[in-house]
Amino acid sequence: MASLAEVIGRHIRRIRRDHAMTQQALAKRIGVNASFIGPLEKGQKSPSLQTIERLSEVFSVPTFTFFIDDEADDRAAIDRIRALVGSRSAEERDFLLKTLEEMVKLLRRRPRRKPGEGKLRDGDGRDVGNA
Repeated sequence: MASLAEVIGRHIRRIRRDHAMTQQALAKRIGVNASFIGPLEKGQKSPSLQTIERLSEVFSVPTFTFFIDDEADDRAAIDRIRALVGSRSAEERDFLLKTLEEMVKLLRRRPRRKPGEGKLRDGDGRDVGNA
């Protein structure tokens, strides 16, 4: 499993490249020394919370983006969400993220069946009755 510094570094490198930005240009935009960016992207150095906030502003992505370990199976879904949300204005991103949060809440409350079982379960796996 990757360390948090490695996860953050991968995101910084990927997003920087998506924006066709050099390490030197990024360093200038976020107010750090250019020699800091390489080790940061390799997970050899950890950014401060202020640096993460500046990265979030420069790339127009939510700060949580840098903390998601997308090496997991859901990488494709995360990339799709990032592509859909990332290209929108800040106001639209907030609206879309709030909408997604509400949809997830609804899914958690929705009765569902576990495979091979006749009982209905809510989103947290609690029994809510028979089929």
